[in-house]
Amino acid sequence: MTEASGDEEDRCGWLLEAHDEDGPTTRECGAALHFTETGYHCDRGHSHTYAEVRHAQGWDYAHDEIEASRLGQAGVIGVRMDGHPF
Repeated sequence: MTEASGDEEDRCGWLLEAHDEDGPTTRECGAALHFTETGYHCDRGHSHTYAEVRHAQGWDYAHDEIEASRLGQAGVIGVRMDGHPF
């Protein structure tokens, strides 16, 4: 698998829970991204697989069990954002 680092502006946009002076909030991860033929990952371990790869492999991301169930009815495996199936 070939891997390439992105430009300086290519930073991870995953939202993380955080706290500031106003209380709970979210912020972007901000770590450097590294691109592969199947998707990308950041230096802090977040990753994303491109839609055409997910389709070819028979799975897709699901936000909850209901969405995973609907994907299952279409013959697609519903997977959590952490990569584990529902």
